[in-house]
Amino acid sequence: MIALRLPDVKTMTSQLFVHEAFDYFLVSEASFTTYCTFMIDGHVKADFYSSEEKEQLRDPVWTDWKTLRPQCYQLIKGSRLPLSFKIIFRLSSQNVEKMLAAASTSFTPADVDGLFLNIRYDKGALTLVTGTSLKTFTMDKSLEQEWDSMVKRLLKHNAIIFEEA
Repeated sequence: MIALRLPDVKTMTSQLFVHEAFDYFLVSEASFTTYCTFMIDGHVKADFYSSEEKEQLRDPVWTDWKTLRPQCYQLIKGSRLPLSFKIIFRLSSQNVEKMLAAASTSFTPADVDGLFLNIRYDKGALTLVTGTSLKTFTMDKSLEQEWDSMVKRLLKHNAIIFEEA
C-alpha cells in the first residue's frame, strides 16, 4: 500500500473526469459532495439490462468508470469546486490476470480478491491510496509492490504529478 499526494489537482481531475486514463477501472463505490452528497454503489444491477446488453458489459458484477464518468462529471462541474469526492476503483479480473502474467510473483488470479485504487479529494487536497486484498494470508508483499509500481507507471504515463505521502 502506498499513499500519494497529487499536488496538481487540475491535471488529475481532468484525467479522471474528462479523459480516458481511468476508464478501464471498475467502480466499487463513489461519493460526491456538492450542495448535497451523492453516493454510488458500483454493483451492476443485472435486472436493468436485457440479455444482449448483459453480454456487452465489461464486467458482470461491477460498473466500469467509462460508463459512470459522464454522470460523475456532471455532478462536479460548474463554477464551484466540489466540497469533496471519493472514488474507489478496482482492477478488473482480466487486468489482474494480465498483471500477474507479466509480474515476477507466485500469486494466481484465484489468490486475489481485489486490487484497489482509492482517490479522495477533500479541502482542496487530492490523495491516492493503493490497496491489495488477498483471499489468503501471506507475508509475501510482491503483489502489493507490483500493484504500487503499476499505479505509479499509470500516473507517470498520464503526466500526473505525485509525491509520496
